[in-house]
Amino acid sequence: MDLPKIIETRDLQTQEICYTVCKAPPVEALENPDAVCTVIAVAFRRAGDFDEISDARKKVTESEQTMNYMKITSSLNAKIKAAYEIKQRKSSSEHSFFLIEGPHLIEMALGSDIPIREVFFTESFSRKKEGRRVLEQLSRHTGKLYEVSDSAYHKLTGTETPQGIIAVATHRKLSLKELPLSSNPLLVVSDSIQDPGNLGTIIRTADAVGADAVIILPGTCDVYMQKTVRATAGSLFNIPIVHATVDEFSDWLRAHKILLAVSTVDSEKSFFEADLIGPVAIVFGNEAHGVHKEFMIAADMALNIPIYGKAESLNVATSAAVCLYEAVRQRRR
Repeated sequence: MDLPKIIETRDLQTQEICYTVCKAPPVEALENPDAVCTVIAVAFRRAGDFDEISDARKKVTESEQTMNYMKITSSLNAKIKAAYEIKQRKSSSEHSFFLIEGPHLIEMALGSDIPIREVFFTESFSRKKEGRRVLEQLSRHTGKLYEVSDSAYHKLTGTETPQGIIAVATHRKLSLKELPLSSNPLLVVSDSIQDPGNLGTIIRTADAVGADAVIILPGTCDVYMQKTVRATAGSLFNIPIVHATVDEFSDWLRAHKILLAVSTVDSEKSFFEADLIGPVAIVFGNEAHGVHKEFMIAADMALNIPIYGKAESLNVATSAAVCLYEAVRQRRR
């Protein structure tokens, strides 16, 4: 007889494990791991493979010991309400918590030592192989795991196609004084960028080119809102993010002898003609109004991206990618 095909799933709420065994009915809702092991043992005895029985028992027992969780069924639960408030907040300056959705981003956050405070997941997510792996990993970092109903989860999700897991994480506020700089710094500055997709893409590009940091000036949308976090594709966890005022950032640049370059359509000189080899901070302005007047006055360089076709202008995130890669190209010559 061929070995029976055993499909393992686990409901983390009760540590129930269901096995579908060849020529045997599905075993479900077993709260006793020993009972599950008995069914596995019968299946393997039928196949004549006794060596796997102890391994199966060990696997069930280890899972029972390592997972710690609670179940939330109501979207009115205090934990869900608190997480929903984090989702609804307009500015991260008011709090240090933010939401991360999806297994990939959560694993990236763990890899960057981002503190995870709480985790909310659905039953269907916990039954997936990837879901079990991620939850077991999270259980080693936080004891606050909550299986939630679909209605409670949908209150927290920020996507049209929910991924089944959301973490409440903590971000550390970094000041300009604490910012570590390389010997030849390249800084990316957001001046009142309003679209979270644009901001997230700029952070992702800054990470890709190896910039020292992204500086967030007043008027910029929340770095830690769900749409921005998604748009960074995890780069938010790789590169320092610093919030500063225009005055303190300008003073800090002068103190560190870093040139200030602004991106503007009104300049006659292009980024391709400028010298971007030395320490420089490049400012990208609001989608509609551009860079603030203070920066235009204080700038060491006002530069544009030449338009050779009929397009009126470039999206700010696209402009940032062009400018930053030009700076990197010059530095790597």
